[in-house]
Amino acid sequence: MKLALIGGKIITPFRTVKNGTLVIEDGVISELGKISDVMIPDGCKLIDVSGRTVAPGFVDLLVHGGGGVGFADEEPDSIERASQYFLRHGSTTLLASLYAKPKEELLADLRRVADHIQKNPDSNVFGIHMEGPYLNPSLKGAMNEDYLWTPSVESWEWMWEASRGLIKIMTIAPELPGAIDVMRAAARKGVVLSIGHSMATYDEIELAIDNGAAHVTHIFNAMSPFHHRDPGVILGSLLRNELKIELIADTLHVHPAVMEFLLKLKGANGIVLITDSIRAGGMHEGEYEFADQKVFMKEQKAYLADGTLAGSTLTLNKAIKNMIQTANAKETDAFRMASLNGAKVLNVENKKGILAAGKDGDIVVLNDDYEVELTIMKGKIVYQKKRL
Repeated sequence: MKLALIGGKIITPFRTVKNGTLVIEDGVISELGKISDVMIPDGCKLIDVSGRTVAPGFVDLLVHGGGGVGFADEEPDSIERASQYFLRHGSTTLLASLYAKPKEELLADLRRVADHIQKNPDSNVFGIHMEGPYLNPSLKGAMNEDYLWTPSVESWEWMWEASRGLIKIMTIAPELPGAIDVMRAAARKGVVLSIGHSMATYDEIELAIDNGAAHVTHIFNAMSPFHHRDPGVILGSLLRNELKIELIADTLHVHPAVMEFLLKLKGANGIVLITDSIRAGGMHEGEYEFADQKVFMKEQKAYLADGTLAGSTLTLNKAIKNMIQTANAKETDAFRMASLNGAKVLNVENKKGILAAGKDGDIVVLNDDYEVELTIMKGKIVYQKKRL
């Protein structure tokens, strides 16, 4: 199918092309520019996107579920339902995130997600973010402490084999005994190691970087508070350019002023917007479940009985809106943090996260309120709001 999106504001995401046209052929962008500069080939389906924003498809590196289902659910259609929920919100590439469970249950989850990815090569589920199971019990967040594992290379190899090599990111607390050995083993497989749910000291952060750490899971959450005489994960995250930081920009996990502070300190290139969404995302208020624990959702806030935040109900289009409207981010920067930066972490920036000739036709069209009206993946329309 040939598609031409005509008349929109195209965010590349480094520049803005006003009144632009974008042509997709054979699933790939073939031409992009101002209307006057683009030759639309014969046989194109024309879509008028005047007054709307055209951006790269979003890349979400940490997402547990949404729309009432989770990637760790045992129901056979849960992964596909979660996948479709995020396509409706513009995420054309995502990592299905799993969390600590007893051994056989976790390995079964890994196999089930790997099966789905291998059987559905055109899915937006690109791989797995294994959030744990080697996390510090003192900063477990919403994780079930009874299910956390002691780091060992042997147990890591169980997970790697079960995932069929599809674990792309693993969150780990590097200060745990045995964690560095696990990190080295995972790094040799090309896994991006992310520091999270951790009480690591600054020195332990530097050691972790030397052993493969390149990422930080949901900055400020599940880590020791910043202390000027006892620096830890937060200072390491902010100071060390080797580390990209994940930000849940829902204004609940991190205050908007702190989001603006992060942007000034790390710059748009150092921040990756994520959702950390759980199955309550997109649902009505009420009671849900995460890691065999009750989760309550009220006013878009998900929390355990003791008040601990339990993931989010965020989507990346809302994260972009929040960065622009509450943290003074430039529009191009906000879109870049939700697309290209995640693509770089996954080493697919040659195809995804940017709009230019030769890149994958993964595209989102949004209205003035940053609501998704059209999602295109590899040149195929996978979601269209009726009124577009």
